[in-house]
Amino acid sequence: MNKLGAIFVFAVLIMSVVFMSFAVAIFSSHTNWQAEANRLEDELEKVTKERQQKEATITKLNEDIAASVAARDKVVAALQAALVEKNTELAELQKNRDDQLNKLDADIADLAKAKQERDEAEQQIVKLRSEIKELQQDLQGMVNRGAELAAKLHQSESELSMVSERRDQLERQVSSARQTLKENGLSLQSPKTNIPEVDGVVTAVSDNLVEVSIGSDDGLQKGHELEVFRADQYLGRLKVVSVTPDRAVVRILKDYARGIVQRGDRVATRLKLDS
Repeated sequence: MNKLGAIFVFAVLIMSVVFMSFAVAIFSSHTNWQAEANRLEDELEKVTKERQQKEATITKLNEDIAASVAARDKVVAALQAALVEKNTELAELQKNRDDQLNKLDADIADLAKAKQERDEAEQQIVKLRSEIKELQQDLQGMVNRGAELAAKLHQSESELSMVSERRDQLERQVSSARQTLKENGLSLQSPKTNIPEVDGVVTAVSDNLVEVSIGSDDGLQKGHELEVFRADQYLGRLKVVSVTPDRAVVRILKDYARGIVQRGDRVATRLKLDS
């Protein structure tokens, strides 16, 4: 039951009470019926006026209800429009959220890939550092080897210079000796089989060339062969390539090599087995 129906029921109830009051008054009183009728007419007019007032009130209430319903419908329509708008905004927000989640998943995947690439790069860097360290060690070894070879080269150049100087000196002495022999009618050739029995020591070593402490003053000549030994260890055979009065340069014969010749080793034209 709405408000309008309630108003009608209330009005009918009032009128019923009024009419009931009239009936009770008629039965309970012994007044004049004309006066009573006039009174009743007055009361009826009053009730009619009240009814009109109530009806006017009801009409006004109905108008207010209609206006309220219209306002309610307007508010409901506005709320429905706002709801549709909010649903649209919610759908857009849902779409944006889904897009953001998809982008976040893609970013996470890219981050995982980048992390994997970084780990692989770090492993490659560690490997390259190890290889660089090995190369540096190899390079240091080659540098050290180069320094050793440079030192040996310098030593060889010094010894070569010394040998060249002695060779020039020897050539001058040989030229002078030849001239002296020629002036005295003598020959420079002498039998190679006449090898003196001499011995000396190794004074210098350079690769396969060796300098010994005996020379032409001891009867040694170019082409003579010497045996080299250390204590009772036989080291090999040497062949004289150049001679000075107190020194000789000999070459190590590889076919007879039995050890490494060093400074201080003994040399002799003939080994003494009983010594």
